Amino acid sequence: MLNKTVSAFWLKGILACAQNQGITKNRIFEDAGVISLPDTANDRVPLDATVKVWNSAIKLTKDPLFGFNMGKQFRPNWFNLIHHLWANSPDVRSAIDLTLKYQSLISDGGELALQESSGTATLQYFPKADKLPFSYHQTDAVLATLVSLMRWSIDDGFAPTKVAMQHSQKNHDSDYTEFFQCTVSYENDHPYLDIDSKWLDRTLIGADAQLLAMHLKLAEQKIALLGRDSLHIRIANYLVKVDDYQNTSKEEMASLLHTSSRTLQRKLSLENTCYSKVSDQVRQDLAHQLIKQNIPTTELTHKLGFSEVSSLHKACKRWFKMSLNEYRAKATMND
Repeated sequence: MLNKTVSAFWLKGILACAQNQGITKNRIFEDAGVISLPDTANDRVPLDATVKVWNSAIKLTKDPLFGFNMGKQFRPNWFNLIHHLWANSPDVRSAIDLTLKYQSLISDGGELALQESSGTATLQYFPKADKLPFSYHQTDAVLATLVSLMRWSIDDGFAPTKVAMQHSQKNHDSDYTEFFQCTVSYENDHPYLDIDSKWLDRTLIGADAQLLAMHLKLAEQKIALLGRDSLHIRIANYLVKVDDYQNTSKEEMASLLHTSSRTLQRKLSLENTCYSKVSDQVRQDLAHQLIKQNIPTTELTHKLGFSEVSSLHKACKRWFKMSLNEYRAKATMND
């Protein structure tokens, strides 16, 4: 089971916000029962330990908008490697795509998803707590940070068209609307930002393709060290668990992953694949397993979702570069 962790850099952002209000990190650590902050860039903090730090910072500062204020005070280094990917992307859409792909480098405590429809892009946040529940401060911090990041990277005048909060802190509406510069709604199923899609096409001045390639390589290495899967692996894992996976459409899979089919395909293209290839690979892997078990051809055809035996034979030629009977003989011989 995945041990949920958070980047030490994000934790430093929480501590910096508290320090700006006169509360030292040592005082927070003592109250939270956390020993110390990791020293190196590769160090991670357990998600529940981070929640304890959040709760202590909120309690000690007595700030009802602590998370929101943290997001307003966002500094790019809190995102560490993600900051470099963002800054060197050619445009905002590419920057968001890479942020979504590698977001685990920041935290396992939530998942961002992008959906586009009729000129509006929606950045939706799905909190994923471990054992300890999250407070509204943590989701406030994410939404405010996203807006601060956009203003830092493209335009101080950036404003979403709508902000949706999960909580009901309506008594602070004036604080929220002053910062977000748009309508804020409350008590939603999930927090999200609506932005005009035109912002996604804005170029990022100073982007360097060579630096981006270097940081992408490093991001892949860090993701591998963390044991966090790429999108195509996540999709394959979903499909394996679905009995009728052959009829699971790209649209249905996008819905399961809280995104749109268009965004799903764009993110898969970053991994040099597409949904049909991932689905076909799952079927090929299953075929290999069933053939090794010497499942009869008629049953094999049914289990793999083919309507005719001839379709199975054609697929085997494509997958294994040999006929079904030849592959069966080879697979069972090596078993």
